[in-house]
Amino acid sequence: EVSLYTPPLNRFVMVQALLELPSSGAVIPSFSVRTAKLIRYHSAQDFSMLGLEVALLLLLFMDAIDKYLFFRNFDVSLRQSHWDLYDLFLYLLVFFIVVFRAVAVAKFAALSFDPSVRIYYNFAGAMYWYDVGEGFLALFAWFLWFRSFKFLNELSWARVILQTLLRAAGPLVGLSLSGFLLLLAFAHVGLLAFGTEIHDLRTFGVALSSCFRFIFGGMRYEEFRAAGPLLGPIFYVSFKVWMVLIMVRFFVAVLLDSYREVMQDRKDRWRFSFPPAEALASDLVAWIRGQKIKTDVNVDANDKHHFHGVKDSMLEDLAQQVDRRKREISEMDAREMYEELQGRIGKMQKHMDSKISNIEKMFVTTVAPLVETLDILVRQQTENAALEHVRKTME
Repeated sequence: EVSLYTPPLNRFVMVQALLELPSSGAVIPSFSVRTAKLIRYHSAQDFSMLGLEVALLLLLFMDAIDKYLFFRNFDVSLRQSHWDLYDLFLYLLVFFIVVFRAVAVAKFAALSFDPSVRIYYNFAGAMYWYDVGEGFLALFAWFLWFRSFKFLNELSWARVILQTLLRAAGPLVGLSLSGFLLLLAFAHVGLLAFGTEIHDLRTFGVALSSCFRFIFGGMRYEEFRAAGPLLGPIFYVSFKVWMVLIMVRFFVAVLLDSYREVMQDRKDRWRFSFPPAEALASDLVAWIRGQKIKTDVNVDANDKHHFHGVKDSMLEDLAQQVDRRKREISEMDAREMYEELQGRIGKMQKHMDSKISNIEKMFVTTVAPLVETLDILVRQQTENAALEHVRKTME
């Protein structure tokens, strides 16, 4: 075991070489090279990172307190919000990272390291907890980036991807279990048949990882044929047929089928959208409409051509007809207006029944709530008209 410290890089390096002498004979060599930044804050850049880490911890602490107060004050169950459960998982990861880093710092401080003193320091314990903390930090980074899907869910195209994965989750889990069993079978067969001939199949763990890699390429036919003139080609062809031609295509088929179902459900509900572009487009349309209104206001109101050839007498007749219709509506009670609306809707339904299909009839049934709403509005209008008539009579 050799331990080194590089002050310019602020890195500790520990090289371990191991020779195992099993009872069966021979020698099994192994080695490992591990690096760690045990003196975490050494330069100005390191102390700036310390400030960012403290700021991040404060933000996470404030967010956790805010969520706790919200759920306590409004009596909301945490199980009702999946993303809040996800945030709780992130808080636990941050807690473990802080604990493991503190343990690594404590282990290193117990060594009383002095670069000027050339003695043996056992950095194994400190490096172990440092590696564990870095592993949890990498896991936290992965889940933190995955949390961006919460905000991508506001975009229609990202929502399609998420809904496709959620709909295909059940079949994909079953298919993954079946594929994993086949992978175990091929790894076991490859170890027994070619473990002494092919380096990628020398142990069961290496064979399992190699078989997974063979799905995406790197499987050489000549190597298997040289290892076994009969079993090699059979293993190669069987693996390609079951794992590549069948299992991989099953995965793709399940995803495509779920995507087609999601698109079929969304076809008549909402279109693809991108909020930033929509906001920009709405602002542009509002500006164009504003310019058009300003142009219309600047038109000369005395210009007779503005009325498109309509005579003043025709405008007076139209105004009289509108007034007459208003008086008829005000004198009509709520029941008569309701019957008139029912008659018009009945005529519309008879006309639509001869034109639309059975699927479209389901949409026509939504007129009933509209009739009830109109009934309420008509009653309110009739009452207002009666009150106005009484007021005018008293005057």
